[in-house]
Amino acid sequence: MKAKRVHTRTGSFPKFAVSRLLGAKAGKRWQVVCGDKNHWRIGFYSPAEARNKEVKQLEKHSCVELFMLLSGSQTLIIDDGKGERGLKLKPMQPVMVKGWHCGYSPQGPHKGVSLVVERDKFSTVYRKR
Repeated sequence: MKAKRVHTRTGSFPKFAVSRLLGAKAGKRWQVVCGDKNHWRIGFYSPAEARNKEVKQLEKHSCVELFMLLSGSQTLIIDDGKGERGLKLKPMQPVMVKGWHCGYSPQGPHKGVSLVVERDKFSTVYRKR
């Protein structure tokens, strides 16, 4: 099967008020909440999958991205070219991810929430596992 490629264009974040609390919704896999055009964007990642075997695809971006666990439990499946491995995230301990990756929330769907920081313009390739 051919890999799927998606391009994220600059300015790919919602409008937001400065010096005001930003809204985020529970139970969403991925939501971008703000950014700085031509530089970065920030979002929350909360996968519905609760086990490794439920994850059906991995993704890889054309740039690195930062993950930091905020609440619950979350494990990233990472493949940097040496095969897949699980990386259990720890609260307030960020990790930079460059290779193939995806995550799951061992405590149940959307029970783990990570802050993600990535560039405002990049491409993503998705592959099946």
